[in-house]
Amino acid sequence: MEDLIYIIGLGFSGADLPRALILTFLLAMFIRKDTNIWRVGLLALFIDKAVWPIAAMAGTGADIQTIYASIAALFKTFLDDLGIYIVRYLGLVLMIGGFRWGRARIHQFAPGKSKTAHA
Repeated sequence: MEDLIYIIGLGFSGADLPRALILTFLLAMFIRKDTNIWRVGLLALFIDKAVWPIAAMAGTGADIQTIYASIAALFKTFLDDLGIYIVRYLGLVLMIGGFRWGRARIHQFAPGKSKTAHA
């Protein structure tokens, strides 16, 4: 049980939570109602674990060898970190689903479209 608590703690640490909230909010706002949420979760995980860190390293001026080493380390430790990726993926899917549900509830309260006569 302690291992599961440790994996969940690593999957959603305090520093990663704002980034995950921003990412899931934006993805949930731009997807359609009939979009498969599991695929959007895979996209979110890819952006969260690969694109965003590499872009941050490039933006801070890291040299290309450091970025390549980071990508190599990502592939090298993939199986060791698989539990963390699964927890992160499920959390991202749940957050996207929550934001999508909230968006649907907000749209329910929108006033109906009235038919006006054109002059």
